[in-house]
Amino acid sequence: MNQKELPLLNPVSLPHPGKLLIIEPLDYPNPYDFHRAHRHDYFEIILVKSGNGFQLIDFSPYNIKEGQLFTIYPGQVHLMERKTAQGMIIQFKKDIFEFIHPLKHSHLYFSEASFDLDDETFTHLYDMTESIWDLLQKEELSALSIHKAYSYLQIILITLIEKHCNNTVDIQGHQVVTQFLSLLPQNIKTKKKVSEYCDLMNCSSDKLNLACKNRLGKTALKLIHEELILEIRRLLLLNQLSLKEIAYELNFDSPANFSGFIKANTGLTPTELQLSILKIYN
Repeated sequence: MNQKELPLLNPVSLPHPGKLLIIEPLDYPNPYDFHRAHRHDYFEIILVKSGNGFQLIDFSPYNIKEGQLFTIYPGQVHLMERKTAQGMIIQFKKDIFEFIHPLKHSHLYFSEASFDLDDETFTHLYDMTESIWDLLQKEELSALSIHKAYSYLQIILITLIEKHCNNTVDIQGHQVVTQFLSLLPQNIKTKKKVSEYCDLMNCSSDKLNLACKNRLGKTALKLIHEELILEIRRLLLLNQLSLKEIAYELNFDSPANFSGFIKANTGLTPTELQLSILKIYN
């Protein structure tokens, strides 16, 4: 099949497309079937005030508990069972970073989706989230009120970045890695070489590899292969394309090379991998 003929894999869009920032209660009625695995085209921060539940974020399981915070970025596969969990959800588009300079969306690509915060920090972030919620309930917001809401969000994001980087000595290396990790999901379908990402980042392969090894204990190529396997798993889970179509979607030279790549990195055939994934999410 020609790649242009492939069906589109549309992610779930922000419920109110005309807004850059939305706050919702954790138990709000989703405009899509949240009981099925889905992927967003926006960032989501989940703050759990009480109760419990369970969720899967890109195939990693997380128990939901009181005082916990989760971050989900565009393209990740997500499935959540709220059970008794109560809290707030912050949803925002990448475009909002134009208004909260100098933060960049790449700063939110954390190594773990879950944050275990102390009571004081969680209460601080939750109170600011509720302040944004109160502002956004007004039918008409002044330019200053909108800026105020964005400022609250900026403080929340800075706090999370500080928590994530608390033990990071090499700040420059951290910035290189976060930029690389943010570029991977955007370019993985067409770029699979370290040199291609170095060109995008205007840095040398030695610098990128050193930063990746220091921060994550892996080479840049290993991270590229992990992201590619992750995207394959996402497409297999969505079950909208055949194996051959996925191979072409991800620009493999042939279905045989596609199968060989999966076998080498997972020890499974594409069919075996898909069956194992569907079993997890059913």
